Amino acid sequence: MSEPASAFAVGQRWLSETQPELGLGMVENVEHRRVTVLFPATGERRTYAADNTPLWRAQLAAGELLRDLEGRDLTVVDLLEHNGFVTYLVRDTAGNEEPLPETRIDPTLRLSRPQQRLRAGRLDTDTWFRLRVQALEQTARLATAPARGLIGARISPIPHQLHIAAEVADRHQPRVLLADEVGLGKTIEAGLILHRLLLAGRVRRVLVLVPEPLLHQWLVELLRRFNRRFALFDRERLRGRGQAADAGNPFESEQQILCSLELLRDDPGLAESAMQAGWDLLICDEAHHLEWTPASASPAYDLVAGLAAQTPAVLLLTATPEQLGRAGHFGRLRLLDPERFGDYQDFLNEEARYAPVAELVTRLLDPSPLNADEQQRLEELVGPQDGGGPDPDLEAGALATEAQSSSEEADNAVPPGRQALIDRLLDLQGTGRVLFRNTRAAISGFPERQLYPAALEPSATESIADIDPLDPQRSALDDPDWAESDPRVDWLIEQLRALSPAKALLIAAAAETVLDLRRFLLERAGIHAAVFHEGMPIVERDRAAAFFADPEEGAQLLLCSEIGSEGRNFQFAHHLILFDLPEDPELLEQRIGRLDRIGQTETVAIHVPYRTGTADEVLFRWYHEGLDAFSAHQPAAPAVYWEQQERLGELLLDPAPEADEIAALVAEAASRRAELDAQLTQGRDRLLELSSHRPAVGRALAEAIDAEDRDPAIETFLTGLWDAFGVEREPGPSGSIVVRPGAHMMQERFPELPDEGLTATFSRTHALAHEERQFLTREHPLSRAALELVTGSHLGTSALVLTQDPRFPSSAVLLEAVYVAECPAPPVLNAQRFLPPTARRMLIDEHGQERSTEIDADALGGKCLRSRRPLAKALLEAKRKILDAMVTLAEQQAARETAELRDQAVALMRRELDGELVRLETLAQRNPAVRSEEIEALKAERDALTEALANSRLRLDALRVIAFA
Repeated sequence: MSEPASAFAVGQRWLSETQPELGLGMVENVEHRRVTVLFPATGERRTYAADNTPLWRAQLAAGELLRDLEGRDLTVVDLLEHNGFVTYLVRDTAGNEEPLPETRIDPTLRLSRPQQRLRAGRLDTDTWFRLRVQALEQTARLATAPARGLIGARISPIPHQLHIAAEVADRHQPRVLLADEVGLGKTIEAGLILHRLLLAGRVRRVLVLVPEPLLHQWLVELLRRFNRRFALFDRERLRGRGQAADAGNPFESEQQILCSLELLRDDPGLAESAMQAGWDLLICDEAHHLEWTPASASPAYDLVAGLAAQTPAVLLLTATPEQLGRAGHFGRLRLLDPERFGDYQDFLNEEARYAPVAELVTRLLDPSPLNADEQQRLEELVGPQDGGGPDPDLEAGALATEAQSSSEEADNAVPPGRQALIDRLLDLQGTGRVLFRNTRAAISGFPERQLYPAALEPSATESIADIDPLDPQRSALDDPDWAESDPRVDWLIEQLRALSPAKALLIAAAAETVLDLRRFLLERAGIHAAVFHEGMPIVERDRAAAFFADPEEGAQLLLCSEIGSEGRNFQFAHHLILFDLPEDPELLEQRIGRLDRIGQTETVAIHVPYRTGTADEVLFRWYHEGLDAFSAHQPAAPAVYWEQQERLGELLLDPAPEADEIAALVAEAASRRAELDAQLTQGRDRLLELSSHRPAVGRALAEAIDAEDRDPAIETFLTGLWDAFGVEREPGPSGSIVVRPGAHMMQERFPELPDEGLTATFSRTHALAHEERQFLTREHPLSRAALELVTGSHLGTSALVLTQDPRFPSSAVLLEAVYVAECPAPPVLNAQRFLPPTARRMLIDEHGQERSTEIDADALGGKCLRSRRPLAKALLEAKRKILDAMVTLAEQQAARETAELRDQAVALMRRELDGELVRLETLAQRNPAVRSEEIEALKAERDALTEALANSRLRLDALRVIAFA
């Protein structure tokens, strides 16, 4: 459309009709019938003939949203035009009003003015209109999905992981310890929590601290499973930056950073930079390495304590929370809430009170009625309902009736009344708000374990007295040929030949051991083994792990030093060789957990060679006969170890221990383990098990994800968009799809599509089996960028089709008006929970009647008139007055519905937040784990949402005229 030269003035904002991706342009110069426009979003400058430009004036109306140069979301209240230049009166999210010159509008803001475009004859194809409606629907579904943030992860939907992720991520500034037993997926839980928080906009700046050997594994997992690209801050990248005064703070250069704990611990300058950078979320893996006692703390502990003290949300991860004793466990809880966990002795005393609570919870799981004493105890613990009256759920008759009505359910579900009581008990008395620990005993899906011990006679040249039980390969440092006399080496060669071609993972304590074993195996038996130890660069470790994982050309054996027992997962193998045994039972469980985890499809075969008459045999018998540690995870084993550590150490150092001494220690270990198992089942472990895994919640989330996976809507939208945009696609192997940039695309690039293209799948099953393929869901970056590409542009905002229908006479018209519910609120409020950006489609006829309930607008297809401009222009000109009146009627209908929409959103918000607020305030009276800051933050959130929702509205997003011939 041509514009007269007088229409342009310096400072005005204009948009390019043909290249909307340039963003808002600003007129820089007008002279000699030419106009120069700067597009700040892209840095491009264009000069046009003033009387023939592809530009249209970017001018907003009252009620529309914009964003200023500071990134503030503002609502237009009014506008004043003077000499062709516009100043807007705007209102911010706090209700403050101020003038804003149009030069201060964010140049990346995308404006879509359907009525203005329709009047000007700027039409889109019907295909784009339909794609726009689909995009709006998909955006709304993403915003309101109960499993939002959990859908797009490349994981199998396992209920206990989903429950923890949703429970933690939905808290205000969550601070928890994720301590699931080895193999239960605490790293996945942390990733899901992170992903859900980022998608909701509740966190932006994230620091992940992990042991240095796990850096690359975390980097790959965050990208592969969650499509999260973290900046890797390693020693090479940060060399010297911590001490350089003029280098700036490196931690302010990225939003999401992955760094090793050791790097910050060893460099005070870098540690201080990390402290000053400011974070929304801190994640610390392998937190059992953070040592604390009432008398002292390790440097690593002090570092994390400093970061945790000034970071609102904190996740600590450990599979072995008590590896350094109860004091160390308390110290980690202290990092999360120093006020709640201020005194170690109080903590121990509190835990002693868990047993009767767990016993009562167990009784509530039993369908039989409670006796009088149990009812009284329940009332003492739970208290009356709000208002002071008796709690009807506590009446024996009601409980018995509920139990009988539900006792025969197939899944043995807890009766509803009792489940509410159990939830209340766990809230009031348990520790689940701070600590989540699922156990293998409570979660199905784990493989069996089978022990294959090998009792070996020491060789004639090997002196038992020379074998150091705490470093069985000590002689490797002195004698490079130690393996010549070690019977375990010959046994290993024969065992590998017997197992071939099955893969085996061997773990030994020291890196020197695995290096010598690799040499001996190659020289004496021609066996090529991959090695994995702490002396290797991280990239080489990754290559070794990949070489071992290769099913066709990879190594049969991977030799790992002790670090192989932390972080890495090798469940594709099912033979584990423990060349030596660690003294700590939690380290032993970590070793076994590399294979024994959810996802393992075979029985885990544990091969343990030991030399008879040596400390090897003492340690093996203590584990096998005393702790039964090879057959299953033993939660009581760490406590037994701490009690027997000194005596066990003495026996291990004794070159000729008495048989009766060994038998006595083993028998005592077995007795003590059984006793502690009973106590843990009755006490805190039982409460943790119940609070950490709510099967009904987890199942509901898993079912929601399954429903999302079966819904073809996002695939339909993306394939239609690719075709319209000019992206090439073709079938790939095994049901995949190959997508690549086309030669004639609408724009130079399609967002999130690499220049070389990608291979993708919409199937979760295929994505889990083929990690090299992109898993496309609504949450994938490409999908979200595609939705933004459509909804954030003018594409599909105005369309005109010509059709025939016996219900309408020739020359009649219908107007389809698409409105979008929107609420101008900061992302952190997540207002879309209560007011999703749902598309409201109205169908107005020439008599002013709204016909969308009786006429399917999607069925009203026809001939698109975009390419027949003269006909379209004539039709629109002939119907201009009636169309303006129809738009006015649609606006009036939208205004009426807006009030109802606001009321519904506010009511929904108050029901949810007021209920949670009452719950937290009640809990805070009995359970100190509920922080006062959490309650105050919830009140502030409720007040802010009340105000934001009051400013919500229906915004006109697109118009389609349907003309009948």
